[in-house]
Amino acid sequence: MVLPAPVRELCERYLLLVERELPVGLVTGVYLRGGVVFGEWAPRQSDVDFVATVAHRLEPAEVEALRGVHAQLAAYSSVHFDGPYLLASDLACDPRTVPPVPEMMHTGKLEVLASPTWIIAWHELARGGITIAGPQLSTLKIWTDEKALHAYTVDNLNTYWRSNAEGLTRATPADLPADERERDYLLSHCIVASVRLHHLLVTGGMTAKSRAARWALTYYDERWHRILAEGLHLREGTGTSQYDDQAELLADIRDFLAYVVETGTGKPVESAQQPS
Repeated sequence: MVLPAPVRELCERYLLLVERELPVGLVTGVYLRGGVVFGEWAPRQSDVDFVATVAHRLEPAEVEALRGVHAQLAAYSSVHFDGPYLLASDLACDPRTVPPVPEMMHTGKLEVLASPTWIIAWHELARGGITIAGPQLSTLKIWTDEKALHAYTVDNLNTYWRSNAEGLTRATPADLPADERERDYLLSHCIVASVRLHHLLVTGGMTAKSRAARWALTYYDERWHRILAEGLHLREGTGTSQYDDQAELLADIRDFLAYVVETGTGKPVESAQQPS
């Protein structure tokens, strides 16, 4: 796969910093996951998600050195480069059994933690991950469990996304971020990120956000086509908005997210207004 130029350049700079700032051989492999492995790159909103393997569990001084690497990388590019540092053998294990490891977060902080989202990461690596450095992914043993992936997806809809849907029942345009880029990300995220989960539950396949929204345009009732098109507009910066009224947009996002959560989990969202 030919990587988009911003992704390729970011990976090259990262490898250069690793070579310059870290002990030789500490990072043994770097692998990409996320939307880019499904052929999608939205310059306005996409991040670069990775999984890095290391030679041993990292010592505090090595974690600090990694913080320096990522600080320099953030100064080089505004594109987030997020992911964990773990042993190659961890990939063969149920990620829920892997101990806390350093992970670069979307917040811009390197934190030592265990993450339930690794269930997604392992499956993305196994299905379509891209090798940037180290042994080819095809030579590594990677744990997968379709039932666990399905259960995690339903749980994600039932917790994180249900909470968001319930929160939207109380939201007004005044609650939206003043920064246009941040506002567009927040609104589009509620549309295209949630529908990506429903796509997995329906098809069994993993895909990127915009691709999931385009799938939904062929799968969902026409009632939802306008808000799906708006999600693509906000994410990709193409076309024009179909909403002049932010309150109307919020109401449609609220109803849409409530529909996705209820359809994916079988349980309605509390206080959500149901479409007529």
